[in-house]
Amino acid sequence: MRKLAAFFLTYALAVLGSAANGPLPHVLVTNDDGIDAPGIAALVEVLRPEYRVTVCAPAGEQSSVGHGITSHAPVLVEERPASDGVRRYAIHAQPATCVRICLSALLANDAPAMVLSGINRGDNAGRATWPSGTVAGGREGALFGLPAVAFSAARPSSGLPDFAAAARWAKLTLERLRAAGLPRAGELVKVEVPHPASGARGILVTRVGQAPALEHRYEERPGPSGERLFVSIKRGAEHDAPGTDEEALAQGFVAITPLSLDQTDYFRIPELASISWEMPPARTAPQ
Repeated sequence: MRKLAAFFLTYALAVLGSAANGPLPHVLVTNDDGIDAPGIAALVEVLRPEYRVTVCAPAGEQSSVGHGITSHAPVLVEERPASDGVRRYAIHAQPATCVRICLSALLANDAPAMVLSGINRGDNAGRATWPSGTVAGGREGALFGLPAVAFSAARPSSGLPDFAAAARWAKLTLERLRAAGLPRAGELVKVEVPHPASGARGILVTRVGQAPALEHRYEERPGPSGERLFVSIKRGAEHDAPGTDEEALAQGFVAITPLSLDQTDYFRIPELASISWEMPPARTAPQ
């Protein structure tokens, strides 16, 4: 009886505390490993006590699809049972498409305060930032004018990252960012957690690394019926210049990188402007 009374007292205090502090902030969570991936489950688990979470994620694996958008075909959306109070939508499309469908349709009357993407199975540091579906999910949220954060966790040569430890770092970095009023509306921040996440040495603010992969090619292999099949062979750079996300991970630090939505190369504008762009006069056809 005492245990039951203590439970109800604890529950009542939690409800009263929640009411005093106002409603929980609403966040949209997506990823590119798929809605059933352990990384997104770990992120949702650490968010649930302090956020109202809606998951809009690909129904299956969508890694390295970049910022793909499905525009010329209907997209299947399946709502999952909300047994833990979290609304989940499995969407048969890329991460950026998932976010666009949720923000423009599914959550049009219940807009989230921010978009969180991840936790990705493997890092998205350096040039991997470009094809990353995890980063694209966050970027789409920022393009909608919302603050967005994309989380990834480096993994060992075999096996999975320690998602529980990575999720703790994700929560910590999110708390620090929000306390500083960041990211602002329409801004995207990328967070990379090293392996092992439990042994991370701290947090560094970095820029995106530019070291090319040590090897990235396609190798031809015969298919079962003689088809010409090409498989990706990739070996990423182990180190990069100081101050980059790649190097921070190599040194065992969590790397936080602000990403700009403006892809303009401002250094080249004067050079291009110095070119004569005047069109030659039109030639008159001979009579």
